[in-house]
Amino acid sequence: MPKGKQTERHFFVPDVTPHDARHTWASWQYCIHKDLMKLKADGGWGNITTVTRYAKVMPDAYRDEIMEWLGITA
Repeated sequence: MPKGKQTERHFFVPDVTPHDARHTWASWQYCIHKDLMKLKADGGWGNITTVTRYAKVMPDAYRDEIMEWLGITA
């Protein structure tokens, strides 16, 4: 039974979904590049409004750690 639930699930519900991964990818890319137009093109979004729904501003302090995790060299 899932933690905090009173009944069992009858189907698999992942803790992290592809949709979650897309938000993370967009936020990380913006943290690295700070380029909304590049992010719009790379993410395949039709407008900047959609980009801003996916990408969240992260502190610049995470940039080096993200780049290291992704295997990107400066």
